[in-house]
Amino acid sequence: MFYQKKSKIYKRLLLMVLSAIMICVVLCSGAVYLYLKPLIETSLVEKNRSMILKMAEQVSNSLEEISLYASNITFDETVQKAFDEKTHRREGSYEYYSVIQTLEKKLKEYQILRDNIILDIFAVDSDGIVMETRYQYEQLMKEDLYERLQTDHISGEFLVPHMVNYYRSYGEKNTIAYVNDIFDKSQIGVKRGKLFILADVEKIISPLVFDEDEIGMELHDQSGRVIYSNVDSGLEGVLSENEYYKDNIGSHGWYICYQVAKGDISGTMRQMNNIVISIIVISLLVMLSLVAGLVQRIITPLDTLVRGMQSVAGGSREERIEIHTGDECEQAANVFNSMVKSINEHTEKLLLSEKKQYDSQLKMLSYQLNPHFIYNTLNAVICLARKQDYQEIIRLTRSFIQLLRSLLLTDLQAMASVEEEKEYICRYVEVLQICYKNIPNIKWEIDETLLSRQIPRMILYPLVENSIFHGIIPSNTSSLLRIVIAQKEDQINITVEDDGVGCTEEERESIRLRLESERTGGHIGMFNVNGRLKLIYEEVQPLKMEMRPGGGTIISFAFSKPREERDV
Repeated sequence: MFYQKKSKIYKRLLLMVLSAIMICVVLCSGAVYLYLKPLIETSLVEKNRSMILKMAEQVSNSLEEISLYASNITFDETVQKAFDEKTHRREGSYEYYSVIQTLEKKLKEYQILRDNIILDIFAVDSDGIVMETRYQYEQLMKEDLYERLQTDHISGEFLVPHMVNYYRSYGEKNTIAYVNDIFDKSQIGVKRGKLFILADVEKIISPLVFDEDEIGMELHDQSGRVIYSNVDSGLEGVLSENEYYKDNIGSHGWYICYQVAKGDISGTMRQMNNIVISIIVISLLVMLSLVAGLVQRIITPLDTLVRGMQSVAGGSREERIEIHTGDECEQAANVFNSMVKSINEHTEKLLLSEKKQYDSQLKMLSYQLNPHFIYNTLNAVICLARKQDYQEIIRLTRSFIQLLRSLLLTDLQAMASVEEEKEYICRYVEVLQICYKNIPNIKWEIDETLLSRQIPRMILYPLVENSIFHGIIPSNTSSLLRIVIAQKEDQINITVEDDGVGCTEEERESIRLRLESERTGGHIGMFNVNGRLKLIYEEVQPLKMEMRPGGGTIISFAFSKPREERDV
């Protein structure tokens, strides 16, 4: 059933239903998509934001740890004592270096406790002199970044990240320095110097460094300077405020700028798109199978009705449709069966009426033919009697009796072979030759394969009679009378030709019009031939009269397919 050719109404109905379903599914899916899209994007944003803030919290904890650590160191007794004793020792003396060594040793201990993030710790007195024995940071304090500390009075802040060479310890490292003032805890407001904690920038920002390259991120200090960035150009300088997020971290004024990973959002949205498309496709396939079956149940009875109507239109009168659907299709089938029954009864009545009319027409033609033939023959007998030629009268009478027997034993619907028709016509001409001396023998040109072919009995008689009495006899000379019977494809062509006096163009046109209008006028024989041909054959080329070159007349007709026998 699936591979059968579907009707147009099936295709249209299925297309309409599927279109309506597709529109509903697409609209519903689109509404769900539009509703879920912002929710999913917001969820992904919050997910990424929460992740970034957790990483930023680790950075903040490191900063707070360094800040708190610096405060604890400044109030350490050893540190306080080192600054106190330094003021009582002469610089360059043994006692002075002993104090510095003690301070370095203590600071080293603090550095070792946090060596995972702190690279070194050193102190500077109020005169800006580094309290060290190796002179490692003396040159560092001369750089612009550190020289500004004397004028800007920076304390409790982180400096800009910079490179510091730790030589054998770590080598060159990217370092950020935390500066904190050292106050005398025994005297309020007395500042003794500054403490510097050098931290490893890579260790501080390590929580922010991960493989999610699609998340643009920047870490800024309290002055807005970029501490860390994984984008080529600054987010704040390139993007508008609604394209990135900004959150403060810790208590030092640092903040982080970041973009949500668009790849995650687009990937998730692609997945959602695929899910929505899959739902639409699956829904359409399911609906297609259900709707196709439903539509098929509706269309099948209609197809049955259409086939029944086509069968009836093709000539069937026994068509009956059985539909048991309990709906309007079943009612239509019952009405169709009743209609076919009525048409069959009406057709039988028409056939019976047409048969009676057909028989009446044949009888009428027979009545026209037989008296006309008898009349002509009796005229010939009268002519012989006037001549008192008794032997000829006897011969003529015998031939006439044989012709009458042939005519009276059958009707005009009867058929005869071409050979039998030739014998009838020869007897007829023989009768006429007795009365009229200038009537020639017929020149027959017959396709031998047609000798046994059935044609209407005595169909040639009226045409031969017309040629003799209207063409040959008036010419008063021995003339030509030729009959040609030939076959062209499935059609039999018959021609009766004479070289008599012929007729004018006006006479031929008048005869043609009377034949077309079936008005006999003075040519009963030719009208009989036309009428019989139309009654017996379905495909007929009616009588055609033409002027023969050199004088005379050519009458021709053709036929091919007899009508089927009619049942009363």
